Amino acid sequence: MESYSQSNYFLLNLPIAELPLSENFKLRSKLMGFFTLQDIVGARQKELHMLDDYSEHWYFEFVDFLRRKDLLNLLR
Repeated sequence: MESYSQSNYFLLNLPIAELPLSENFKLRSKLMGFFTLQDIVGARQKELHMLDDYSEHWYFEFVDFLRRKDLLNLLR
């Protein structure tokens, strides 16, 4: 399954606006200054909830997308 995960790494650097995610997720990401999934993965996960436009729904959608693409291991 690791090869599947590695084959999906390209998704991390695509613009969030081009990914199959909700419009709400895309808007909140933009408002928080995230333009790729790599931006979110690289952020301090413990501090995300302190951002003004953060919501649990947004975070759960992010985690679910990573899980479906076998990239969940990237979260610290």
